Amino acid sequence: MKSNSFEKYSFKDSKVEGLKTFINFSSKNNFKVILHEETQDIYEQINNPNIVKEFSPLLFSIDINSKNLPTFNSFDQISKINLLDGHHRFEHLKLFNYDLPVPVVLISDNDVTVESYNSNINVDEKQFEEILFENKFNLSNSSEYFLNYKNSHYSNKEITNIYDLYDFKRTLISSEIIIPVQNDISGNENSILNFTPIKLNEFQKENYLFPPKSTWISPRI
Repeated sequence: MKSNSFEKYSFKDSKVEGLKTFINFSSKNNFKVILHEETQDIYEQINNPNIVKEFSPLLFSIDINSKNLPTFNSFDQISKINLLDGHHRFEHLKLFNYDLPVPVVLISDNDVTVESYNSNINVDEKQFEEILFENKFNLSNSSEYFLNYKNSHYSNKEITNIYDLYDFKRTLISSEIIIPVQNDISGNENSILNFTPIKLNEFQKENYLFPPKSTWISPRI
């Protein structure tokens, strides 16, 4: 898929440079779109192309060196693109298979920063700590898979990978024990919880999606 519509894109709060272009996701493309998060529907699920016209660009990363990104002009060069921001919008596009060009911004994999999306504790502190202990989480700095609460690491020695850790987060969210909160919103820091950040290459586990609001990715559109 070739295009002459690539243009430089500047982010408001980042020195990272991107490329803005358009992709028709209803067309046959040679690359695979890598998703990494489940979605919670926020769009009215009706077939309405006008909704798409209001979308802000979807943000993707590609496996290309940052210095070579300005000369990128063909998706034939790559086999996959990582969706960084816009899972709800992408889900809506695929649901109705709109035959429309959609604005996207591309950045290099090298320029992606992934942090844990913060959560607020939705129960009192004592109850939350009891829930941690009931699920075999104890104070420990020995594991690379942990949750950070009140500046302390809690880990479960039976959790040895990022996917099991975020399955636990999914349980906490579905039980409304924790509620995701944007990282750029200040509040009661004592109630803030976050998890081991997910690495970009961990997005690619087959048939696995992390729970909603797992990643806080920079740069941001």
